[in-house]
Amino acid sequence: MTRKINFNMVSLLQFTFAVLIIAFHNQRIFPSDEWNFIQKNIISRLAVPFFIIASAFFVRWKTEQKKEFQQKYTKKYIKTYLIWSLIYIPYGWMYFSSLGFSKALLPLGAVAALLYIGMCYHLWYLPAFLFGSFFINKFNKHVNLLMITLLAFSLFLVGSIETYQGYFVNTWLTTSYESYARIFFTTRNGLFFTPVFVCLGYLLYDYRNHPFLTRHQARKISLSFLILCFEAWFIFKNPGVDKNFLIGLIPTTFFLFNWSMRTRILFNRDLHQLKKLSVLYFFIHPMFIEGLRLTNLHQSIEPYSYAWVSLIITLIGTHLMALCLLFLQDKQEQILLRWRTLICNRNRLG
Repeated sequence: MTRKINFNMVSLLQFTFAVLIIAFHNQRIFPSDEWNFIQKNIISRLAVPFFIIASAFFVRWKTEQKKEFQQKYTKKYIKTYLIWSLIYIPYGWMYFSSLGFSKALLPLGAVAALLYIGMCYHLWYLPAFLFGSFFINKFNKHVNLLMITLLAFSLFLVGSIETYQGYFVNTWLTTSYESYARIFFTTRNGLFFTPVFVCLGYLLYDYRNHPFLTRHQARKISLSFLILCFEAWFIFKNPGVDKNFLIGLIPTTFFLFNWSMRTRILFNRDLHQLKKLSVLYFFIHPMFIEGLRLTNLHQSIEPYSYAWVSLIITLIGTHLMALCLLFLQDKQEQILLRWRTLICNRNRLG
């Protein structure tokens, strides 16, 4: 299995999508409504589903090899999430304070952020993926994966009311969504959004040798992307609350990941570093975006110039900080390895 997977192409796409997430969270960089929509709500929207599918695929694969991997992965995942949540506490505090809540409610807001929406706007992904995976794994012990995928897709359709709300004005669907949103804010969470993509990752592993996945890959990606573009045009004409739930994302990211792990393009290159950078890009970039917003720079230049300046500074700053963290991580690993070697040698001599 290892020899057949093109880790390099997967890493390259993950890195590319990490950059697109930064562009998504940045200020608007295109004056044209059409180009802005294409950048933010077609291309950049591919990122999160691709990450979920890739993570689910590799977790499924590793768990098949070692049953204890799932538990170890979850512990490490939660630890990483808690560390970055602590780092972003100042942002979370400022955000909840800006909403006008009393200070007595801020601890409750912190709990909600930690368990649901994230201490910063990008961190919602981690509890959502964790809950979605837990949800699917529990069902998968008793129900066939294909049936679970249908359930997950049904939940995704329910969540898509958020995106298609513009077409359901003054209907019971809109009323139901508004009642839900007053409590839970969004359907972009571990119940409605992430489960279907977790299922897709599992399916890609379980049926990895099926002819449907090994033939005509380029055609399937092209057709899926055309469906996504048509759907996006449909949403552009009458947008809802948000554009998270594009149904075309499901086949597009499914076939894109399937192609990326099978293609021979870049197969003999070593791009594993891009995988590490993509993870750090994801966690770090709001520091620079929000840090710049605290300055007066946006008041001294016109909006689109500021957006490009912000994007460039964020990309450069994020990259340099990511390299520093990787350097420190390598040094830490080297020190730990030396200590282990020293202890082993002493035990042998003893």
